[in-house]
Amino acid sequence: MNNEEKMVLQLRFKGSDEKVHTFSFPKAVSGLTTETIAEAMNAIAALGLFDRKGVTLYVKAVSGAYVKTTTQELYTA
Repeated sequence: MNNEEKMVLQLRFKGSDEKVHTFSFPKAVSGLTTETIAEAMNAIAALGLFDRKGVTLYVKAVSGAYVKTTTQELYTA
């Protein structure tokens, strides 16, 4: 059976509704530094561009992480 690995960069922000919202980049460059991620997240938050149903989604940076998932195929008909 095949195993498939995927890695995405997930940036988590607190919105104006005080909930956490995730911005994911499936084709992000690997090996970005903490400083680079923090600077980018703060710039995104400062723009205030992302709004859904009256809620500004990315107001305050919470965390950034590379997330790797592995899908293990067990059965295919």
